[in-house]
Amino acid sequence: MNVTAQQSSGTSPTADQLKAAKLMASKDMVPVQGTVDVDIPIDTLWASFIQANHWQQWNDCFFWVRNKDLVVGQHLIWTFQPIKPWLPYKMWSIANIVEYVPQQKVTWEVTALPGMYARHTYHVEDLGNGRTRFGSWEQGMGWGFRPMLWFWLRHFTFVKDESLKGALKLQEQYKKTGKLDPADMRKRSYTRFWIIVFFLLLLLGGLVAAGVFYEKYVRMHATELSPGVHAFFGGGGNSLLVEGQGGALLVDTKFPPGSNTLHSWIEKHDVPVNMVVNTHYHYDHTQGNSLYPGATKIAQNDVPALMRQNDNDWWGSHQQGIPTDLVSDRRVLHVGDVEVRLEHPPAAHTFGDLWVFLPKQNIVATGDILFNEYYPFLDQPEGGTSIEGMIDVLRVLAHDHPDARFLPGHGPLASSADLLRYANYLEAMQAEARAAHAQGLSVDQAAARNDLSNWHLSVLPSFHHRKMIWSTAANDARWAYVLTARSIPNAE
Repeated sequence: MNVTAQQSSGTSPTADQLKAAKLMASKDMVPVQGTVDVDIPIDTLWASFIQANHWQQWNDCFFWVRNKDLVVGQHLIWTFQPIKPWLPYKMWSIANIVEYVPQQKVTWEVTALPGMYARHTYHVEDLGNGRTRFGSWEQGMGWGFRPMLWFWLRHFTFVKDESLKGALKLQEQYKKTGKLDPADMRKRSYTRFWIIVFFLLLLLGGLVAAGVFYEKYVRMHATELSPGVHAFFGGGGNSLLVEGQGGALLVDTKFPPGSNTLHSWIEKHDVPVNMVVNTHYHYDHTQGNSLYPGATKIAQNDVPALMRQNDNDWWGSHQQGIPTDLVSDRRVLHVGDVEVRLEHPPAAHTFGDLWVFLPKQNIVATGDILFNEYYPFLDQPEGGTSIEGMIDVLRVLAHDHPDARFLPGHGPLASSADLLRYANYLEAMQAEARAAHAQGLSVDQAAARNDLSNWHLSVLPSFHHRKMIWSTAANDARWAYVLTARSIPNAE
């Protein structure tokens, strides 16, 4: 096949002719071309060929074609099959139809990819006696084309070979029926394709969800709050590391795998932890305790009993992680010359809470007394949450430390204003729960009425009590109803 520029006739060549001439002069590749002779009259073959949306019924290089006919100036839109059946792709394509000569040829150009220009021509020739020569010609060039030349040569060859095989299939069809009617041709089924797409989308959705879950809840990142003081967010409850001469104190040790990530960070930075403080008994703050066998484990008096009572399947085989140095009210520790104060409030998130204060750095680690930007987990069993207690201690902390930085049990660093907002949330939640009891509503009715979603907090997953649960607006409303019942005489 020859592509020539406009002959000298007093008129300038068109832009299309100039591009065609430039392509012919290009040395990026030798055109991929071939022909096959078939026993089909040219008018019959051409009439079938121009029904582009049926190409996939006889030409196996096409998976799908949108166009019903071929018109110069229109876009040709189609999807290619992979060059090998086992390759996991379909190649969507769009081209401009630039040439159409009835019963001779049709040409389109591909310019959708940066730095690439390609032309593909299907052409026919009447050989007489009811025979027709069918051919395919394709060539490409450009800086965006050359790096993938190895692929395009295979792809162009695949298109040429399958197109010529397709013409032979049309010949077989014509010999059988004396016509080329798409209704007589093989119908391509897309069921398998859409089933695969469906499951790939499920897999992709699962991977995206897993990635989001990992990034939001599992991945740990460290932040230096002050020289020698680091906060560790994610991977369980937040942790605080206080370094001093001769050792370090670690507040809350997370749970696997976050506890292992935290331990690796501490080992990498060669920090000798000789004291561990647990702000309360929950697994996501304590199950990493055993990774520090030489450290003194410190917690409030009730914590060991609550650990064994609620998580004995873990602590039965990790006895060395259970705190033995117990605090009844308050204590002052020193990490080198850094002062660390521990204080036990009345029942709040649990009956065994401690909050930690660094006076010089003006940093308070609250444990789960504060969930910042998340719906809180409200513990139901004995020794669990007191909503009133949390409200009281939050307001006291905000009043006594107005300029402090607060490290919550979950979520980003907080200010005293954040503590007050969280206290307001708890008060609104409890007020609705009390009103529900007063009206004799069931827990389901109370949860339906107590809409906490307008606080716009984030949900938080938890594995408390050996099952996956989520802290959500609806669950907070349910938990508040149950907890509030304990302070109302004769409430169920």
